[in-house]
Parts: sequence; structure tokens; C-alpha cells
Amino acid sequence: MYLIILIGLVLRLSFINKPEGLWNDEYVSWMVSSTPFGEGFWQEVLKQCHMPFYYLYIKLFSGYSDLVLRLTSVVPSVISIYVMYLVGKEYSKKAGILACSVTSVLSFLIYYSQEVRFYSLLFLFSSLSLLFTIRVIKNASKQNYLGLIVSNFLILFTHVLGIIYVVFDVMYVVWKKRVFSKKFIPLVIFVFLFTGFFGLVIIKQLPASQWWGHFSYTNILFLFSDFFSPILTNNVNAPSVFFYNARLALWMTVPVIIGFLGMIFGFRQNKGIFAVSLCTIVITSVLAISGKIVFISKYLTEILPIFIIMMVCGFCRMKKYGLILFALFIAFHIASVFTPNYVTKLPRNEGHRIVGEILNSRKADNIVFTYYAPDRFYRYFKKRGNLYHISKVNRYEYKDNPERILDKIKAGETVSVVLLDSVSFFPEEYLNLYKDKLPEMFVIFSHIRNVLIEELNNNYSDFIVDRKGYWTVITAKKKK
Repeated sequence: MYLIILIGLVLRLSFINKPEGLWNDEYVSWMVSSTPFGEGFWQEVLKQCHMPFYYLYIKLFSGYSDLVLRLTSVVPSVISIYVMYLVGKEYSKKAGILACSVTSVLSFLIYYSQEVRFYSLLFLFSSLSLLFTIRVIKNASKQNYLGLIVSNFLILFTHVLGIIYVVFDVMYVVWKKRVFSKKFIPLVIFVFLFTGFFGLVIIKQLPASQWWGHFSYTNILFLFSDFFSPILTNNVNAPSVFFYNARLALWMTVPVIIGFLGMIFGFRQNKGIFAVSLCTIVITSVLAISGKIVFISKYLTEILPIFIIMMVCGFCRMKKYGLILFALFIAFHIASVFTPNYVTKLPRNEGHRIVGEILNSRKADNIVFTYYAPDRFYRYFKKRGNLYHISKVNRYEYKDNPERILDKIKAGETVSVVLLDSVSFFPEEYLNLYKDKLPEMFVIFSHIRNVLIEELNNNYSDFIVDRKGYWTVITAKKKK
């Protein structure tokens, strides 16, 4: 088991220092956690669409480098390997070894072990919740009940959508045991009231923050491929077809089929917890269809420990054939380490250091930021010159005539215009035809980009165009 944990640690440390820096969600984690308690910390928390625990967790490390921030996700991810061993051991020692082996190499978990986000921590809490759910069913001791309540509280206080899983998990335990100690009722009430306050405030902000994706059947398929295969597709927004890349088809399908087979054979031992995971998927899908959230795999991290334990229980039931399938499943994930698509090698194309380094080298007299305000880049950018922005906050001010922002540039001065390609890629002709069917942010910032580029072409010279990742920075001099 210690060798398995060591392998998991090595995989989680590989290529951990991302040259592109923190991307938007990671920046938000750092920005909120670095805000002093007396200078608006809780106000910043309530502006976000997730719960406070993670921001409190990394607060002690907010003054350190990107590498240290990423290591705060590695630690709970490695601990989870051992916790999943304990979960599997509730069935048998063999199941424990298989469960911690899968957890050690699973690409989904390795990817998020390097993100400055809460998903690695969430998986740890979800593993503990599953562990104590199983233990309570076996032995309804006060210690096991307390472990269940604390782990579910940590889920609620970490992930705003965690309430979906927790409600069904508690319903399953109450149904299974037919009794719940009266001594725990005040604690349960406190947990739900405490997290409910933050949850109600934050849930109101979810629809506004989830504008960038639409639900389709492929979201469900990509959930399983993200969980079981080495290829992560639904990190942000899924393609409209499952086999979007023929070269990846084998990597995406074989491990998923193996995972499904394991879960089918492990179903008999895990009917109750499978029902918890199924209900969680159904409710999340309904919310996604109704436009309240975007259906992406990481939002369902709570059910991944259930999938893992069902799969390895199935391998154990299949005996010799199960071990062959297990070995093949592990082989796929280990083999992917040596491919360019391995999860720790994936670039952070929206990383803010990309922009910071370009701006530091160009040293323009003026800088115009689009989509994000200038403060999003201060971690990597040496502030100089005049800074302007058309961001999500003031976009309506420039919606109809974005070229006005360039009126502030004096003749003979240089300007760098920062464009985020991933939200501003539609040409004007396409916008004119389909703008009513596209998300507002894509429409507005694509139009802003098109107008600013046209204005630069008409009234500026000496162009330098830097393109890297999902960023374009255009530097030019205003004609006299």
C-alpha cells in the first residue's frame, strides 16, 4: 500500500509547476483567500459561487508561490489514496488494495490535485463520507455517526452543490438504519442551518456564473469518460459529439467499458450507495437542463468514491477475470503518462502569467484589458502606464461603441490590447446571424474584439501581435 501511495505522490508532483501561472478560477481562489478578514474576506466569499471552507484552508498559504498553492491540493489528494484503502477494506483487504490503486493513478484525481481549487479536498471529504456511511450501516456507533456528520458537513461547507449528495446520503442512512440517535439531532440542525446561510446566499449567484455551457446527452457520457479514462474532456464545456477525436477513441472507451463492467458486477453489494450516486446525477442533470448550472464532471466529484468502490467490488467478484480487467485499467492510466495528452502535461491556456510576461516585455504606454479588469494580472504584471478595461463588470458601458476606450490614447503613444480568445472568437458576420442563440458574454466580447481590431487597423501602426494559449495581445502605436 505504501508503494501505491508513493506512486500516486510521484504522479501528482509530475509537471506541477505550470509555466502559464494561475488561470481564472485558480486566481479567484488565491484572491479571495489573500483578502484579510478585516478587509472584506467574507464579502469576497459571498460574491463567489462556492462555499468558504477552501478559501479558509489555503489562507495560510496565500502569500506563497504558485507551486506552494498547488501543493495544498496534492496533500489531500494523497491522503485520499489511504482513505479509499480504508473504504475498500470495509469489504475485504483485496478490495482495499484495488481501491487505493485506482485512486492512486486515476487521471481525473491527478489533474485536480494540481489545481488551486477545492476539488481535491472535496474528494477527500467525499471518501470519508462514504467510509462512515458504510461503517454506520455496519455499526451505528456514536463515533461512526459523528464521522459521517463531520465529513458531510465538510462537503456542505466546501461545495455549494454538495447538498445534493449529502441529502441523498443522509436519506439512505436513515432509511437503512430506521433510527437516528436523538443526541445527534441538534448537531444535524446546526450543520444545516450554518451551511444553509452561506448556501442560500451563494446559490442565488449560480445561474449568473454558469452562462457558458448548455446541457446535452454527451455531458453524461463525458462524466464517465472523465472519471474512468485518462482523457479529460468535460473540464469546462463538452463537445457536441462523444467521439470528437478518433485518435482518442481507444483511450476514452476501453477504460470506461472496464469501469462499467466492474460497476455492474459490484452493484449487488452496493445498491444503496449506487442509488445515492444515481439520484445525485439525476438532480444535477435536471438543474443543468433548466439552466441553473453547467453539467461538468468536477461538480459531481462527491460520487466518484462510490464509482471507484463499486468498480473494485466488481473486480473482486469476477476473481481471475476481474484482476485481468483491473490490470488493464491501471495499464491504460500508467501508459497515458508517456503520452503528450497526459493530464499533468496539459497547458493552462488561460493562465494569467502568459499575459503578464507579454505586457512586461512590451512596456506599452497604455494597456486596454478586455473581459478581465487589470487587477486579475497583478500577480505577474509590473504595473505601469495607463490601465483601462472593458470587463464583465462595465461591459454595458461599452457594448455599443467599444472603440471609445481607445479615444483615451494620445497620438504617438503605444497601447497593448489584451484579448481572451476563448470568449471572443466569433466573427461579426456570425454574430449578426446567430447572436440570439449564443451566450451573452460570447456575443458582447466577440463584438468588442472585432470593433477594437478594426479601430487599431484604421488608426494605428507598428503592430506587434503576441498569441499564446488562449490570449492575444496586440501592441501598436497611435498615428499622429
